[in-house]
Amino acid sequence: MGTNDKECSSEYREIRSASFAIRMATGSLLRLILVLSLALGTGCSITPIRPASSLTPPAGDGWETASPQSAGFDESSLKKLTQDIQAGRFPNTHAVLIEYDGRLVYEQYFGGMDERWNQPVGYRNFGRDSLHDLRSVSKTVTSLVLGIVLAGEADSALEKPLPSFFPKLTASSDVQAITLHHALTMTAGLEWNEMTAPYSDGTNDEVRLYGVTDPVSMVLNRPVVTAPGSVWYYNGGLSQVLAGIVQEKSGKPLDKVAVEVLFKPLGIKTFEWIGGPIWDPAMPAAASGLRMRGRDLAKIGSVCLHDGKWKGRQIVPKKWLERSMQRHVDQNGAWSNGGVWGYGYQFWMGRFPQGYEVAAAKGNGDQNVFILRKEKIVVTIFAGAYNRFVGPAERILHRIMAARTQPGNF
Repeated sequence: MGTNDKECSSEYREIRSASFAIRMATGSLLRLILVLSLALGTGCSITPIRPASSLTPPAGDGWETASPQSAGFDESSLKKLTQDIQAGRFPNTHAVLIEYDGRLVYEQYFGGMDERWNQPVGYRNFGRDSLHDLRSVSKTVTSLVLGIVLAGEADSALEKPLPSFFPKLTASSDVQAITLHHALTMTAGLEWNEMTAPYSDGTNDEVRLYGVTDPVSMVLNRPVVTAPGSVWYYNGGLSQVLAGIVQEKSGKPLDKVAVEVLFKPLGIKTFEWIGGPIWDPAMPAAASGLRMRGRDLAKIGSVCLHDGKWKGRQIVPKKWLERSMQRHVDQNGAWSNGGVWGYGYQFWMGRFPQGYEVAAAKGNGDQNVFILRKEKIVVTIFAGAYNRFVGPAERILHRIMAARTQPGNF
């Protein structure tokens, strides 16, 4: 990206943030006119990014590559998968990457309609350098950063009441019963409507979160409606509380800490982490705001596959990952796909009838990092099925696993 592109991207971010702030806050006509004036003056446009050649690692990327055959995959089956995606049989799939035991063995990018944090950006041709919304995969990344920050304090921290991490916060006595463990497992018992009100509805509690100045206070001042630990309910506000804990512990916002303890050690140099437009102090949106390249997200998946290590260096504490990728919540209700999915620490834990278990980071639009520890495989998928919650990723995963004929030989 050249200087002009960087300036254009920066101005584009400001415009989108301002536009979002206006919709979520006052709706002031004067502010809307200002945003439109800025947009007309920038001359910015979103240009398609051309696909890069598959499995040609850029300098300094850190990824080793290998052939699918050496990893135990039938190459003709993966080729047929590529053709089927191109033919639209897995609609609006944007990228698929496969790691086997530390090496990328498949990497393909496609074209499709896309969004940037709920803002349509039209058709894009995706490539290796394309940033993509992670949506709720951001939650998993946030949990990993929290685990690094807590380090040796994790055991005691998990049992601490959430309000105790925020000395200046006033919360009800009921909220004092909610621990960090409850927040990580989405079993806090707070009143929240994210599973019933669509994200397109301004009454959805996660959407409302972006229209307040203090998101942590908003979440921790909601009524407690079920006993903490008794009921699982998806709550992006709890992920924002995790970001607040990172900020309280480190004195820095989540994105700055993520660079220091996770991104920089992995060689991740390009990302965006969008935040609430009127939050004070400024914070990135831990529930949904992160945007990354496919190869970089796949690195985070690889760290999870290898007990917290990248290239032999311990990045995430092994014990934290063991806790995180444990099925703490075993449910058969909404969003479980008939009991296939349970929940860990901001990870989805899956048991498929096909015979394999998966730890997954999952996000709106069908963004997925599927981690199959026993098989030494990580599958990273980007897609554009935003707000539809029925996408191609799991079917692609099953096709990939069906293409596996034997264990790898490296």
